[in-house]
Amino acid sequence: MYHSRQEDRISALPDDLLVRILLSIPTEEAVSTMILSKRWRFIWTMLPVLTYQERKVSVWLFLNKSMEFHKAPVLQILSIRLGPHCPTDADVGKWVENAVNRGVRELFFTLQWSADPTRLPKSLNTCKTLLHLRLSHKILVDFPTSSCLPSLERLQLYYVVYKDEASLVALLSSCPVLELLYVMRNEDDNVAKFSVKVPSLRVLLYFNAMSPDENDVVDPGRSLVVDTPALKHFYIGDHSGDSWSIKSMPCLQDVFIIGQSFHDMSKLLRSASAVSYLGLHLTDELAVYCSTIEFPQLIQCTIAPCDSNWMDSLILFLGNTPKLKELTVDYSLTYEPPVASASWMLRFPDPECLSSSLEKFELKDYVGRKEEKELVEYILGTSKCLRTVTISLRSNLKDKETIMETLKAIFILRFDVQRVIGDGLLVVRMVENLAVGPNNRH
Repeated sequence: MYHSRQEDRISALPDDLLVRILLSIPTEEAVSTMILSKRWRFIWTMLPVLTYQERKVSVWLFLNKSMEFHKAPVLQILSIRLGPHCPTDADVGKWVENAVNRGVRELFFTLQWSADPTRLPKSLNTCKTLLHLRLSHKILVDFPTSSCLPSLERLQLYYVVYKDEASLVALLSSCPVLELLYVMRNEDDNVAKFSVKVPSLRVLLYFNAMSPDENDVVDPGRSLVVDTPALKHFYIGDHSGDSWSIKSMPCLQDVFIIGQSFHDMSKLLRSASAVSYLGLHLTDELAVYCSTIEFPQLIQCTIAPCDSNWMDSLILFLGNTPKLKELTVDYSLTYEPPVASASWMLRFPDPECLSSSLEKFELKDYVGRKEEKELVEYILGTSKCLRTVTISLRSNLKDKETIMETLKAIFILRFDVQRVIGDGLLVVRMVENLAVGPNNRH
């Protein structure tokens, strides 16, 4: 009797409030409420957000039926994720067309069936309401030059296949207000010259998982072209060996570079010379460029060691960052952390930033190697403005306690250890240890 009265109270709520309640649960569960009573039969059909994720073979059939009965005048978000169980003869395009016809604003479509990549309906090419589009995997990107997506602000293309290079150009050209582009590429996506020419773009994330063939032969016809004069945030990961053509980017604020494509690297770094944040997979080749370019506005930097001479490269690079305040060395971003060469500290003068500006130092994925300890001691011994040091141990280390005690000993000789947080994480506030005295820091 109690449950019946409670259900009646909920059923008496206005439709818009019931819709908000249903939005808090998965779409399949929301649709199932139609059997509760006549009052509930059509509430789910007014949901402005529909999310379908393949958990069983019949999800595509459920999607068909629920989309057929859905009556909301505006579909704000449609998210579909279908895997290998989806029948290869399913008409997946009609779900997208249904959403476009009802003014969809955000469309996320992942298709990982066993069939070939499929085209989406032509109506998508001129959708005026679309703000955010994400296409993933077995989607064939086929956009004609007549395409027009006047409202699209965010575009994500994950491991899709392009009809040809012209389709990619047509898609990007159809987005006059595009601000964010996120691209993840696989082999055989049917594009050799990947051109990103978008005047309005503010954020570009580009990751190319392809790599040269087993003989390290690079196709000279493959390239990345970036012409984005308004770009502020640029994150690029590229191990393909493709050449890069980077136009001037005077508005850049932060850049992260991962990979081993060094064609036109100097131009990219010069475009980034005024950034406040820079992340680098620090290789010997990259260090050569960095050592010749000043970064006078750089405040934060993340370094991922890549070569055996990476500490030499780090010192050379830091020599051109006079205002650096925060330095992070992240071993977790490298596949096989290199062993630094010996006597690296003796080769170069101490960078100016260590004595005049560096306030925070962080070392991630610490395992206790000799060069790691040397780096910590070097930073402590040369940094006069340092306030905080954070060191996190690699999660799978077996002897964390011993390594942590060794680390503490390094700090206690010079500074008061203020905090130890959690398992394998050391945070030190740099307060001078008066018992030792400033003259004993070195």
